[in-house]
Amino acid sequence: MDRRAIPQSQIPHTSRLFQDYLYDYPRVSEFYPLPPFEPASFAKAAESLRYPDELRQAVVSVLRERNEALAAGPATMHSLERLAKPGCCAVVTGQQVGLFTGPAFAIYKALTAVKLACTLSDQGLEAVPIFWLATEDHDLAEVNHCFVQDREGIPRRLEYSSPAPVPHAAAGSLMLAEEIRSLTDLVRSLLPETPAGAELAGLVSECYRPGVSLGAAFGSMMTRLFRVHGVVLVDPLDARLHQLSASVFREAAESAPAIAADLLECNRRLTDRGYHAQVRVTENHSVLFLYEDGQRTALRMEDGGFVSSLGHSYKPQELLAMLEENPSLFSPNVLLRPVMQDALLPTVAYVGGPSELAYLAQATPLYDRILGRMPVLFPRASVTVLDPVSNRLLGKYGLSLTDVFAGRQVLREKMAARFLPEGLTGLFEKAASNLNADLEAIKKSLEQLDPTLVDASSHSVQKMQYQLSNLERKAAAAVQHRSDQVEKDAVRLENNLYPEKMLQERLYSGISLLARFGLPLLDQLYEQIPLDSGDHQVVVP
Repeated sequence: MDRRAIPQSQIPHTSRLFQDYLYDYPRVSEFYPLPPFEPASFAKAAESLRYPDELRQAVVSVLRERNEALAAGPATMHSLERLAKPGCCAVVTGQQVGLFTGPAFAIYKALTAVKLACTLSDQGLEAVPIFWLATEDHDLAEVNHCFVQDREGIPRRLEYSSPAPVPHAAAGSLMLAEEIRSLTDLVRSLLPETPAGAELAGLVSECYRPGVSLGAAFGSMMTRLFRVHGVVLVDPLDARLHQLSASVFREAAESAPAIAADLLECNRRLTDRGYHAQVRVTENHSVLFLYEDGQRTALRMEDGGFVSSLGHSYKPQELLAMLEENPSLFSPNVLLRPVMQDALLPTVAYVGGPSELAYLAQATPLYDRILGRMPVLFPRASVTVLDPVSNRLLGKYGLSLTDVFAGRQVLREKMAARFLPEGLTGLFEKAASNLNADLEAIKKSLEQLDPTLVDASSHSVQKMQYQLSNLERKAAAAVQHRSDQVEKDAVRLENNLYPEKMLQERLYSGISLLARFGLPLLDQLYEQIPLDSGDHQVVVP
């Protein structure tokens, strides 16, 4: 396997905050307490853990039951046995539960967590990989679709359009209807007619079935893909996990004004240093959601109490009483979610993408207030898988992946410059002008020499002008042919490597890439994931 690295600074739309975190850590150290690539960081994170054994056993019991329900294999059960032992840590990652694995980077997250946990264990810090299923997210429109490449190499959007029975319900609780069968049939017709394509289509049909929740379907898919890697899945919709993290919700409710002030101050410091604040925070901001009749509604502070997005008001004492009676009514927002996660788990490292690591800088005050610790924030593997056809085309035109990222016009200009002669039309125009002038001079000289040669010269002039014109037409046809080929090759490169002007890993579903390259791609990528760099990897299987 061939691998090439590209700095994240050359990847489109990479934030300066993420770049500085990777390449100039001291500039952002006030927002991230531990540098990502230093071995000492993981030891410090482990030393800061205060993880009671009774909590460990309770969490492991819930996770064992859930993973058994997902038909997890022996490797995952072994991970849970290790996690049950005092001192064992967790390398955590996660993703919204989506259609057919969601974007390919969800798979890269899991692979990174597996490799980091294995490496830490080999170095003496026992750790297991854990994948947090973001089943509580209620933005169904964000996860009800995915893209696959069809057999012609064209991106195809697949969408599950059946609405949720309750608006703004947790996406993971959505029960799949009969419509899912037509989608899985469509997947089978789009994926390559190869053993790998058939295998992936079969996995999709097994996992995404009518009567199964979206969260369970996604969990089943990830369980099957990572069966031998020992990945433990966590579903936060389990009411027992809300009970075990009730203290996090209580602190968020009791200290809501102070938390909002802390978050606003953190955002101010970020923006003062020229960085962006990804999560908008206001003075009445709360980090809590509340389930009201199945809807996940945001709470904001108002008149000394809380008001939901449905307009229901709650006094602080009422909210705390509800929390005492039924913690499963409460749900964390995007900034509180990682704190809830790391309160439940002995997290030594969290593996996240560029956007996650950016907003986790804003979560630092919550970690300080509620946990008094923060894990190492580790960048997930960022990968473009280079297929043989694209690899050949890049070589043919003398291109790199960054040329494909440069945009439609720039890419085509570079490709045309490789094979289309510059200024060819001008050369023909100049030749025709010179020919006409030279032939006119010859004709005048012939009139003086022998007038009978004028007719013959005129005939010869017409022949020469015709031959030049005919050559120009043939050249124009050749240019058009080359231009058509350049356009065809450019479209192929874009569809394979930068579809819809997005990184391959962000648009295409994991099943699309695995169907093209086969399930052994997982092991190949695992071997190539760097743990000492956040560079984007260009991998040629």
